[in-house]
Amino acid sequence: MNLAPKKLTGWDVARRARELTGDIPIVYMSGASGHEWTSHGVPNSVLIAKPFAIGQIVTAVSQLLNAGGPAVGE
Repeated sequence: MNLAPKKLTGWDVARRARELTGDIPIVYMSGASGHEWTSHGVPNSVLIAKPFAIGQIVTAVSQLLNAGGPAVGE
């Protein structure tokens, strides 16, 4: 999820997704520091700092899927 789109922030999009689907796992990607991520208190999520290796995405998704959160569609 891009944290700097044109009209909505990534935080706005993630907040809306969570309103619609509950505690959906989210992988945030940002070139900015992670201080905003921790200040927003976003459980069941991972922040990856840009630039990143593709393996970091795989690891982040794996962590979230194995965390025991709600399954997609629940």
